Amino acid sequence: MSNFTDFFPAASGGGGGAIPKYEEFTSSGTFTPSQALIDAGGRVAYFIVGGGERGVSDQGGQGGAGGAVRMGYATLTSTTGCAVTIGAGGSGSDGANGGDTTVAFSSAGGTDITSEGGAGTGRPSRAHGSFGGKMYRGVGGTGGSAGSGVLGYGMGGSAYENGSYYNSGKGTGQANTGDGSKGGSDAGSGFVRITWFE
Repeated sequence: MSNFTDFFPAASGGGGGAIPKYEEFTSSGTFTPSQALIDAGGRVAYFIVGGGERGVSDQGGQGGAGGAVRMGYATLTSTTGCAVTIGAGGSGSDGANGGDTTVAFSSAGGTDITSEGGAGTGRPSRAHGSFGGKMYRGVGGTGGSAGSGVLGYGMGGSAYENGSYYNSGKGTGQANTGDGSKGGSDAGSGFVRITWFE
């Protein structure tokens, strides 16, 4: 399902200038370019976030890596619908990888885009370097801080050490953030926003 919203209402009484619009996806669906978008040149901007990784909860565990965040532009040439797949957050078992988030822009003449899910607890995720949370390295020892993500998305989760979670990990595991989670909780699913003018 998606939410479709105009940034601004059309100017009353006519007048020139394109109207900015966006569509957000919090679950899988279809982005269908309008004829007005194609007539205006077919240019869209995308913000695509993969699902986060679930952290490891045992003593010496690690926070989950955030999903990759990709931002860029695509040029579309037809009104054919483009499948949007939202990556699931890692769930069920410790260290479960996040799912990839994809937009099949090729259906409308563009190029498919994939934002990889978070993976490899304690190491960078596969794009943007959004690290998992602090890694346990023996009593009193810790590794690098959790990644801060991009614009509040794809943040690394906290690690468990010496009976407590480190607050350096910002990832909450909230749905549609792409955040990695702390150990023992499920990670955040992915997200897509597409913007354009017509």
